[in-house]
Amino acid sequence: MQRPQLEEMYRLEDQYWWFVGRRRMVRALIGRHMAGRENLRVLDAGCGTGGTLAALEGIGELSGCDISGEALGMCRSRGFERLTQSNVGALDYEDESFDVVINCDVLEHVEDDEAAIAELTRVLRPGGIVVLTVPAHQWLWSEHDEALDHLRRYAERQVRELMEGAGLRVEKLTGAVTLVLPAIITWRWVSRMRRRTKGQAQTSLVQLPGPINALLIRLLDFENAIIRHGRLPIGASLVAVARKPERVDGGNVPPV
Repeated sequence: MQRPQLEEMYRLEDQYWWFVGRRRMVRALIGRHMAGRENLRVLDAGCGTGGTLAALEGIGELSGCDISGEALGMCRSRGFERLTQSNVGALDYEDESFDVVINCDVLEHVEDDEAAIAELTRVLRPGGIVVLTVPAHQWLWSEHDEALDHLRRYAERQVRELMEGAGLRVEKLTGAVTLVLPAIITWRWVSRMRRRTKGQAQTSLVQLPGPINALLIRLLDFENAIIRHGRLPIGASLVAVARKPERVDGGNVPPV
């Protein structure tokens, strides 16, 4: 991600509806799927400018890594110090170091996504979970993806195959950002038409009036309540929670 996009994210992510809703969802999913576990060691792999780390304070020992030194500098400005500069395809951590590994809207930037999932699994302790979010549906591809250097958008089948191929057991796989999907489709269509006269790709991050932004956050909160206990069949994003099997008699239980 280029510096202008990083600066835009840093400026918006504490209040912008998309980021706020996603962070609340991630925290709720960790609480549900790691219920009863204390002193969690959590890695945000691809932590960006630190908004998700900030939203997870109090949940355990938080660490972050990112390929961008500029992004890590923004994380430090939030007070985080357990940070390393590394690619998600080659994490600079020991095997089985974390109870929870978060990977939010990162995998679509990675050339070898299979290697990245294998790395997330490697640093995860048996019984721990990966929480993953990715953009959904290649037919939603737009200049927003191009501006953010995305390589692909995902189908549910692809996410499941990646997770299970790494030896993880998928506990949840759902759509997200569903209720506003019609508006997103419309905006993407308008963006494609606009690019006929404008050559430079732009993101879809638009500063919204406060009441509209607040309404969108409430809509995502409603979705998140559904996702916490069930699933949504479609959405602009996909969300997965997958667990690394516990060891039994010195080995790992095979995935089911």
